[in-house]
Amino acid sequence: MKGTSHALAGAGVGLGVAIWVDAPPTATGLLIGLGCVSGLAPDLDTNGKLSNRISLHRKWLWYTLALIGVIIGVYSLITFSGIAKLIGTAIALIMIIVPRFLINQRFMIFLSGTAVIAFGWYWREMWIISFGLFMIAATFLPHRGLTHSVVGILIFSYISFLLEQSILINGVVYSCSLGYLSHLLMDMKCLPFNKKGIKWFQPVYNREF
Repeated sequence: MKGTSHALAGAGVGLGVAIWVDAPPTATGLLIGLGCVSGLAPDLDTNGKLSNRISLHRKWLWYTLALIGVIIGVYSLITFSGIAKLIGTAIALIMIIVPRFLINQRFMIFLSGTAVIAFGWYWREMWIISFGLFMIAATFLPHRGLTHSVVGILIFSYISFLLEQSILINGVVYSCSLGYLSHLLMDMKCLPFNKKGIKWFQPVYNREF
């Protein structure tokens, strides 16, 4: 299932929740947005739409490290001599070449999650810290792993509960939890457009549905 379909389904859930709780226009927009994000959240364990939107693209880190490498290389060639020049040039080449092979989008999500945690810590917002931890944990999981299970729903629902307690807008938990659930339902093997399903009850029970 493509990310666009998950986003639209999540947005539809958010709209439905907004109508159900009779939310005002501003809150309706927020609930639709939260449903959209929640509908994409399970795919933080892969290179999906949400992971690309909320993290810097790896190319920016490549270019930054390459630029630093060029500066180090030029400085070493101009300033040093002998072994020091060789070491400086080697470091420069490593910074220019190696990141393209080692730094992928999962690594960028990890860095973004760390930044989110730092931001949440600064503002003393537990839901931001928790979401940052969710992002980092997802980078260590296989695609359609725990983020695509009851465990993932429960954790994300708790994060959305913390968010609702922070902003005091009715319907946030329902919009986020049901938006997240919509993703899992649309990834089930029983649907004709899915070759693979999800393991709802992993790690306890690993049958695919």
